[in-house]
Amino acid sequence: MDAISLKQAQEINSSIRAVVLGVIQKSIYEAFGEILARDIICEKSLPAFDNSAMDGYALKISDIKKNIKINGRVLAGDDARDLEILDGECIKVMTGGMLPKGSEVVVPFEDVELKDNGYIRVVKDFKPNANIRFKGEEKSIGDLIAKKGDRLTHGLIGLIASQGVKNVEVYKRLKIAVYSSGNEIIEPGESAKEHQIYNINAVSIIALLRAYGYVAEYLGVLKDDLDVLKKEIEVFQKYDIVITSGGVSVGEADFFEKSLKNSGAQIKYHGINIKPGRAIMLAVLGNSTIFSLPGNPLSAITLLNTIILPTIQKLSGANKIYPKPIFAKLKAPIKLKNGRVNMVLGRYTKGEFEVYKGGNYGSNAISVINECDSIAIIGEKISQIQEDIKILPYVMEFSDTIFDIINE
Repeated sequence: MDAISLKQAQEINSSIRAVVLGVIQKSIYEAFGEILARDIICEKSLPAFDNSAMDGYALKISDIKKNIKINGRVLAGDDARDLEILDGECIKVMTGGMLPKGSEVVVPFEDVELKDNGYIRVVKDFKPNANIRFKGEEKSIGDLIAKKGDRLTHGLIGLIASQGVKNVEVYKRLKIAVYSSGNEIIEPGESAKEHQIYNINAVSIIALLRAYGYVAEYLGVLKDDLDVLKKEIEVFQKYDIVITSGGVSVGEADFFEKSLKNSGAQIKYHGINIKPGRAIMLAVLGNSTIFSLPGNPLSAITLLNTIILPTIQKLSGANKIYPKPIFAKLKAPIKLKNGRVNMVLGRYTKGEFEVYKGGNYGSNAISVINECDSIAIIGEKISQIQEDIKILPYVMEFSDTIFDIINE
């Protein structure tokens, strides 16, 4: 199967039929990172009542520069619905306190002079409505609080809690399985012989998925044996997404594609004209989406970040699935071999992107992943970039708007 372009791969990924996710209820205290399964509409205005933005005195604007009698006090949480500001009077009110009827301005304590017999005098001018937060100025009844498909962040959870919501309806989490592949792979903690390699990829993949709120189950190392692979592929269909690394390059010992085909899987593509990571494969088996990554750690992690995560976002029910690049100045020009898409790693600091070691590193590099924080995707027709560049941070932001993430 010939390698396809990155844009073709993106189109194929976006066409994958989403699994039908169940819906469960979760306590608002335990819902962080979940995907909301229904819209939440404002039923309690924000703020819920006119209140004071300062510790001060609520009064009528016409009484400024006059002696005004203090006629009560309102603390945060007090019910002031039966109180009213009369001409020549004021009420002391604390920040967040409900404002009595007739309040036209709140004057901070530091802007008044205390007079004898419980009077004050305002010592500077104020405009009407100063230091007043009005009912519904942030959200009114009927406004959209949160949208189906939103990922629940700490800020959004707080906004939902402002409506008195105790439990939220969220999609069941995708079941994600992660494998490594190859007879040369052993697990951390075991004693490695000279020809053996510790399992870097599975650990890194699971950690990166967790950074985006996904939980994956590690199911071990797939051995290069057709009979063993056949049995393990039967397990794949218990999961919504399966991510493997290794066993997808063109070679005599790479049995994985053959095993998938023998099990009835449809190979969507095997190879993208990209560096690093040309040997990536996408297959669909029943309701399971299977991504097979190259064994080189750098290839695996860059492909997970740039190609696989947007697909996982879509399948999870999220409404923001498109990577959102940030724009940077190049610290130094980049020269590249054209004819393929190049993914270049570097660091983003104070608005500048610096390519790691000038691009002099291989796809088998390990330390580069840790020492960088961003990826630039360079179009196949580009051999040099001089100034501005679009980059994707390792932990990137997603949007409901399609962005062109390729520098062309």
